[in-house]
Amino acid sequence: MYDGTSPSDRPGDTIPLQRARGRARIAVRDENGCTRLADLYQDGCAKLRLPKVYGTPGIEAVLLNTAGGLTGGDVYETEARADAGAHLTLTTQACERIYRAASGTARVETRLSAGPGARLHWLPQETILFDGGRLDRALEVDLEADAALLAVEALVLGRVASGETVAAGSFTDSWRLRRDGELIFADAARLENDIDAVAAGPATMAGMKAVATVVFAAQGAEKRLAETRAVLDPLPTAGASALPGVLVCRLVAADTRALRAYLVPLLNLLAGRALPRVWHL
Repeated sequence: MYDGTSPSDRPGDTIPLQRARGRARIAVRDENGCTRLADLYQDGCAKLRLPKVYGTPGIEAVLLNTAGGLTGGDVYETEARADAGAHLTLTTQACERIYRAASGTARVETRLSAGPGARLHWLPQETILFDGGRLDRALEVDLEADAALLAVEALVLGRVASGETVAAGSFTDSWRLRRDGELIFADAARLENDIDAVAAGPATMAGMKAVATVVFAAQGAEKRLAETRAVLDPLPTAGASALPGVLVCRLVAADTRALRAYLVPLLNLLAGRALPRVWHL
């Protein structure tokens, strides 16, 4: 019987916080030189849209988070596979936002795979970490034979134009790339507690607010080092290095606009085409 009180008024009663859950999966295959959709799945707050694109090879997929952002305890998973000879580009409709967490940590997991001769581009827009936000992000990639990957992940600490700071929170980021089962690239980052103070250090972000990592894994990727550095040279807080088959770039900038001034031309160069239209909306 209703007693006129809400659950929060009753001793010992708690109201569980609503959590966002999202999972999206896409796979493409090659059919006589054309890339065709092989599998598409979406659940919860994760949605996939396939806009029509002309004059470019392959399929372009746009991820949407209908939850409008993530907070503690939310989970967002993406899986993508490009079978032999297929071309797939994945991006996001907008920047992902990580809001203050009352409890727990948001988890974002991305798993990519590409078969022989396939080309896979993972090009999400920036992730914005707000004060008190907590995010654990992981990217796992498996490449076969001569498959090619272009991947970017970018982080922005608050909205600089709004004068926002990130005085508390946590962020962890993990990359694992394998070719034919062998690890070819691994990277990890962690920012905790007073993140702005940590990012102010000369060995971290030197007080800047935006950072991006770009990896290009393909046969002969190391041969693109000189032209890559030519794009990045005007930005003193950027650099590129290479090992056989892997080119790695890191960019640090004052804000999103300054970051994109170099990130967009770099991705255009390595992709061999313009970025998806949602990057320019």
